[in-house]
Amino acid sequence: MTGAMLAMVGAALCAVVVLLLVLGERRPDGGWYAWLRDSVQAWRSDELAAAKLQPQGSAVRDTPLEDLFSLGAARDQPAYARPEELRDRLDQARQQARSLARR
Repeated sequence: MTGAMLAMVGAALCAVVVLLLVLGERRPDGGWYAWLRDSVQAWRSDELAAAKLQPQGSAVRDTPLEDLFSLGAARDQPAYARPEELRDRLDQARQQARSLARR
């Protein structure tokens, strides 16, 4: 039980160290306090008022339901590879590797 608790505390400490390293690397120019202060001021001001936000047009087009469930165009090849095909491909790869190794 004690070992599990120590492992959990160790993992939490490691996570905190990694988070602090990432935050240190991504530190804004004015520091975190200035960034937080500016963010709160922008949030409270009319800068982010919902009335001023303009909805942007979507690039998504409507698709019929049948198109979502279609499998696409039919192919004239088998859906699965047979063991013989796999063996042939492996033999071919081995031969190419041997020919390259001889050069």
